[in-house]
Amino acid sequence: MKQIQYNKLVRDRIPEIIEASGKTCATEILSDEAYLKMVDAKLDEELAEYHKDQNIEELADLLEVIHAATIARGYTLEQLEQVRAEKAAKRGRFTRKLLLKAVADPAAPDTLAATIYQSRTAIFAKIDAKMLSTYYWLMENLHARNVSTDQEYRKRFGGYYVMRFVSQEYRDAFFSLFEQIKNQPNTSFEEVSRKLFEVDGKHEFSFISKMLHTINPERPIYDSQVDAALKIHRTYQSDFNKKLQQDTQILNDIAACYQNLASAPEMTEILATFDQIVPAHKMSVEKKLDFILWALGGSM
Repeated sequence: MKQIQYNKLVRDRIPEIIEASGKTCATEILSDEAYLKMVDAKLDEELAEYHKDQNIEELADLLEVIHAATIARGYTLEQLEQVRAEKAAKRGRFTRKLLLKAVADPAAPDTLAATIYQSRTAIFAKIDAKMLSTYYWLMENLHARNVSTDQEYRKRFGGYYVMRFVSQEYRDAFFSLFEQIKNQPNTSFEEVSRKLFEVDGKHEFSFISKMLHTINPERPIYDSQVDAALKIHRTYQSDFNKKLQQDTQILNDIAACYQNLASAPEMTEILATFDQIVPAHKMSVEKKLDFILWALGGSM
């Protein structure tokens, strides 16, 4: 007897239809894990068949597999429709036949450098002597004091970086960890975030980035004004791991922006002007750019 091997996911009534035709078939009930893999493969198969024939039957087959994949992933068809409807309301449908050809991003490195250059007078007006003095004090005293217990350091750091709305428990844990890792410039953002999240279930992205920058001035800082300057659009995430994933990517994006800005022709004069403001001190290029972006974001 001639057999044809398929090993593919089929609709529930296919074995019944085959046997009604006088043939026999062999089937197997898949495990949940194997079923998910086969459903995903079936999506690719049906999409390819639609591309080939482009008829309503293939669209119906594709829709049926989408429904199967929805349920296999633990969702309901009602949830699928709700999400579809919400996205249609927020972002529209495809009725206007729009082709997006290009997007001009005013925060992209090439235009951002030009924006900084055009705004240089206002930017430097915001970076005053007191601000610079406090920053240098924090950097110079990091290794001269025990930041876990030194109240002056804690007060100045908290005031400079506006550490409001955090519990005393979190504040104590923050400076204790700060002291522990201050000689470890490559401590990961994720490691610090996870340790501090254990304190009271809060993730203070901005403060953690400022701690790590103080330890290693080449690391980027995130705050609301840098967000405004770079148009980062950080979104709310209820899940901590998703927050961590998003914020890690943001820090990587800011670091990449620093590199692009530092090499932009418009920035040569800006960075040279910065050196004239702080001639008696060394400052990392990354910190100069942080000050610049902070000031730019504050003027938007």
